[in-house]
Amino acid sequence: MNLQELSQLGEFLGGFSVLLTLIYLAVQIRGNTKAVRSAGAQQTHDSMVHLYSQLASDTDLNRIFRHGTKNLAVLSEDESGQFYAFWSATLYIAQNWLYQKERGVLDEELVTTWLAGVASNFQYDGFKEYWSGRQYMYSEGLQNWVQDGISKPKPAGYATLGPAINQDQTEKGSP
Repeated sequence: MNLQELSQLGEFLGGFSVLLTLIYLAVQIRGNTKAVRSAGAQQTHDSMVHLYSQLASDTDLNRIFRHGTKNLAVLSEDESGQFYAFWSATLYIAQNWLYQKERGVLDEELVTTWLAGVASNFQYDGFKEYWSGRQYMYSEGLQNWVQDGISKPKPAGYATLGPAINQDQTEKGSP
């Protein structure tokens, strides 16, 4: 084997090792991308769980949310402040979910499921009153999504943060 053949063999082995390195890096990047997406999905899920945990652990906030979503007029000024702050936080989280979904960071099926829980309250008068005075604070994407949710019919038998009840129970004053 002469010097020129050794040189060509060296170039071939060098090129082959670069190719193997690129394949290895591609596999590592793909695994890292999955890990980052999974962590993002977990954080998103945790934000929803945190909202529900607040409502479950704070009976006053739970009552304010349920009653205010139906009719803001029944809340005191302080309660209205809590109601507005809670809905603002909830919708900023939803806005982030939509943003992440549109960019392919979050799985569409998961985001759709999380958002369905939020949107189930949009047909109530209290939420509509909140929205009419605050929609300008949110992205166009969220505004469109909420408007679409408001235009849909109220889910049959749905009770804000409660078990499904029939219409007779609702009319008797059960909030």
